[in-house]
This record gives sequence, structure tokens and C-alpha cells, in this order.
Amino acid sequence: MLSPNVTKSRLSFTILGLCVLVGLLFACNQPFDPRGDLDQKPVVFLVLSTDRDVQFVRVERSYVPIGNDPLEYTTDNFVPNATVTMSDGYLTMRFHDTTFSRFDTSRFKFPLRAYAFRPFIPRYGVQYEITAQSSELGTAGGKVIVPTRPSLALGALASDVLNNPGSHQSGDPIPFEVLLSDIAKGFFGRLFIEYSVYHSGEWIDERAEVPVGYTYSGLKDFKYVTYAQPTRRPTSHQMIQAYNNEMYNSALINLAYTKYLTNKIVFNRVVFQFLQVEQNLYDYYLLAHAFNDPHSMRLDQPDFSNIAGGVGVVGAYTLDSLVHPLPENFIYNRQ
Repeated sequence: MLSPNVTKSRLSFTILGLCVLVGLLFACNQPFDPRGDLDQKPVVFLVLSTDRDVQFVRVERSYVPIGNDPLEYTTDNFVPNATVTMSDGYLTMRFHDTTFSRFDTSRFKFPLRAYAFRPFIPRYGVQYEITAQSSELGTAGGKVIVPTRPSLALGALASDVLNNPGSHQSGDPIPFEVLLSDIAKGFFGRLFIEYSVYHSGEWIDERAEVPVGYTYSGLKDFKYVTYAQPTRRPTSHQMIQAYNNEMYNSALINLAYTKYLTNKIVFNRVVFQFLQVEQNLYDYYLLAHAFNDPHSMRLDQPDFSNIAGGVGVVGAYTLDSLVHPLPENFIYNRQ
């Protein structure tokens, strides 16, 4: 027979176990949110560009949507009355708030607000530091170096192929020689045909991009073509980006004999447009696009930020062009 003390000890242990079990059961009924508590931070986004004379900075608050769908969040998170400045080490420029309309109002119905500075074109090879100060969210900012200017030149026989596409084989290359900036981490080369078409009693200037190939190698239909994409720079500073005469000639034929078969048309020039992207913007682009793979089972989404005191991106790109005028007696001109 057990002593009264042993019986009492076992009874106490049983009661304690029941209390723990009841506590766990009640804990299971508590809602679980994997997002955790919101640590509100300033979100700063700036992309400096050499192809425009106004630069914009977005300063907003971070947020967590109420539901599971972030697209349901439609609140304006713009941070007003912030002091936004940018310095090149010698001069300090202050941005002023501005408002402009949205192209897409399906989600956000209110105008887009940002901070702007104009007229200003960033200089090649210069480092800029952006700072956003707010009484509500404190100070955040980052630095970026604009790539130096690239060197662009037509490669061997490129001029003759561009001027006389019908006199060359479809596989003949149209090479462009490029000397990249040391600062650039990525690049994006595109080839455009600029032309004038007579429509409704007036000449209208337009441009069309030359594809890099067909989507399906066995189906050479201009409806199914692919275009150049941003690419990581090679290890060498020198590179050649080549198009082929087949795609160039197909683009011309599509314009002259499909899109504008009954219109007068004059082909004016060919423009090779070259965009250089520095490291911050390239890394942000890569993470934002490379993981959107429909065949991947990956559940996490990597993030990128180079903002101290907050999140966001301060990046830069340069845009330069090489222009090649086409002859007045170009084979596809129709006046």
C-alpha cells in the first residue's frame, strides 16, 4: 500500500500535467501570423538616369497588408514634409515634392507623389549620396556611382549591311563594338529602325525595334520574335554585340509590306541604343525578375536593399546611342 505522501505527490503531478495540457490547448486557439509585427521603416527609391533632366525620389512607409493578398492594400504611404537632399561631394541639391497622374489606376486611385529635382542630369563616373529625413521615420539614405560613358562604334561591314540588306546573306552579322564602363555590372543593347510614314495627310515619325531572333527556330514568323534582354557584363571591358541581317531585313519587310503596305514610308536611320546599369540597380533587377520562374517550387523571395536606416534602392543607369543614317535611295523607301 502506498503512503499518503506518495499518493498526494502523484495527485499533484497529475493536476499539474492537466493544467499544462489545458494551457497548450488554449494556446492552439490563438491566431498565428507568420508576418510578425511591423517594424515601420522609410522606403527610399531613386534611379538616376542620364537620359532625362529631372530626377525623382520616392519616400514611403513600409506596410503589412491586412489580408493575405498584398494587392488589396490601397492606402497612400507617401511620407510628406521630408527633407530629401542629394550630394556629389561638392554641391548639395534639395528635392521638392511633386504630384503627377498614374497611368494605371486599377489599384491606387490617388495621384502619384514623389520628390523631384530639375533641371539635372547626373554626370558620368560621379558618386551621389541621397538622404531622406523625416520627423516621423528618421533618416535613411544610400550612395551610387554613375557608370562612365561607354565607347560605341560600328563593326566591320556593319555599315554596308545596314545600307544594303538585300545584297547580303541572312546570316551576315551587324556588329557593334562596345567599350564598357568599369562601374557597369549589366548592360542592355537594343537596335531601332526610325522611319517616317505618311498617314491621314501628314508624315509621322515612328520607330521599331529589331528582334534578336525567332521564338521558335522552325517557325520564322515575325509575330513570334524575341528581343534583347538585360545581361551581365563580360569579364572584359571590350565586347561586340551583333545582330544578324535576317532579323534586320525581316523587320524592314514587316514595316514596308505588312504594317504599312499602302502607305508612303521613308526609312531615315538606324539607332543602336546602349544602356549600362551599375551594381545596385542590376542586383535589384536580378532578384526582382530572376526568381519569377513558373517552373520553380521555391517559396521564399530574396530581397535587396542598399539603404541605410531603411529599405529600398538607390541605383543609376546611363543611356547612350550610336546613330547611322540610311541612304536616300534605300531599297524599302516608298514615296
